[in-house]
Amino acid sequence: MKISDKINSKTVVLPLQSNCKYDTLQELLNHCKSLDYLTSTVKLISSLDEKEKKMSSASGRGVAYHYNTSIEVDDMIAVLGISKKGINYDAADGMLCNFILLILEPESKEQQHRQFINYFQDMINDISIKEQLLDAGTKSEIEQIIINWENQISIDNEFS
Repeated sequence: MKISDKINSKTVVLPLQSNCKYDTLQELLNHCKSLDYLTSTVKLISSLDEKEKKMSSASGRGVAYHYNTSIEVDDMIAVLGISKKGINYDAADGMLCNFILLILEPESKEQQHRQFINYFQDMINDISIKEQLLDAGTKSEIEQIIINWENQISIDNEFS
């Protein structure tokens, strides 16, 4: 599976309208609902909010990762929100988060997200990719940047 199999023009929220953690999370969940991945967001927002209270999802360098299992998904889904101005996630490095990744997966496959996040980190840690993503004006541009990066490094790994 490639990153672009999960993060594409359909699953990108650009630009994020929210300006705080909780609202951003709700915006990403609402996007999942609009794509018919979810029928409700109430339990997930509560679960994700509880996780956030225990440990920040901000990983530093402008990136935050939210993860949860859901009985409503049959396969891992990912939604990427991009905020050009950044959102305060109380990151240890003090940076605002420009990239917020939400991953939901079924309980039966609850380890898929780890490898996906590793691939995503490889991509987002490339400063030129990060700049291109922030400068992109459309979801299609975001998708193409990801595809181009994958082609450049020839990621074609399957993960189960």
